[in-house]
Amino acid sequence: MIALNQTSRTPIYQQIIQQVLAQIACGLLRQNQQLPGVRSMAIDLGINPNTVMKAYAELERDGYIYSIAGKGSFVAETEQSPNLLHRKKLDEIKESLASSLPYGVTKEELLAIVEALYREEESV
Repeated sequence: MIALNQTSRTPIYQQIIQQVLAQIACGLLRQNQQLPGVRSMAIDLGINPNTVMKAYAELERDGYIYSIAGKGSFVAETEQSPNLLHRKKLDEIKESLASSLPYGVTKEELLAIVEALYREEESV
């Protein structure tokens, strides 16, 4: 379900958040579906349970999941959640691209990166 990149500069809890959001966006996780428990996910990933708790707390704070005491965490019923996540990711990409313009990154370079990424994805 979740695959961590230990060599990434992205903190582990952020990687968990990103992957849960991606799974919600693509429909792998559906509204009201229960997420793995904090302890079981921590054991599966070989990490500290506090790291999973931090990720779940942020997801809950942002309204993507909710918790029921003694039962666990569940995907929240958000109106058009996958579309909202899709738009949010597009906004992040746009912001990142805009920040590269002052450094002389050309449209052709950006398009080459995008094409290479999609070629890699298609070959998987």
